[in-house]
Amino acid sequence: MLTQTFFPSRSRQQGVGLIEVLVALLVMTIGILGMMGLQTRALKFSQSTLQASQALLLAYEMTDRIRANKGNAASYSVIYGEAVSASNNCQSASCTPAQIALYDLAEWKTNLAANLPMGDGQIVRDTTGARPFFTISVRYEDSRIDTALEGGTASATTKEISIRTEM
Repeated sequence: MLTQTFFPSRSRQQGVGLIEVLVALLVMTIGILGMMGLQTRALKFSQSTLQASQALLLAYEMTDRIRANKGNAASYSVIYGEAVSASNNCQSASCTPAQIALYDLAEWKTNLAANLPMGDGQIVRDTTGARPFFTISVRYEDSRIDTALEGGTASATTKEISIRTEM
């Protein structure tokens, strides 16, 4: 004889497994959103670091250009916002040291504007000592890091990198 067994506790537990799955999905979704937020911030910080590295490399590039044209180092002076244009292309034509200095400044300013947001540069010559010192400064705007730290409400911040070197 077959008897049917009745389990009263099973009828009360119907749907509990579905609630557990939904809670697990909710917890997992919150975790994934948190990881996405961390990844976004890391990307913003790495972009800011890249811009600082580019600014430093462009400043060192100008240091090398001044050293290569050391006899006319006094011509390497420019301030922020000053437009510099060269009449000769010294890569394809023969130029005097003064023309090379003007060409170097124009190319440097162009590279700053092209590679950095609102990029600009300044070179100040200090002749108070026995040998002249040059302070080469690069200025650019960096809104990414401040926006990341402020939660998207910050405005652009001007960053400046300076190198002081003896010639």
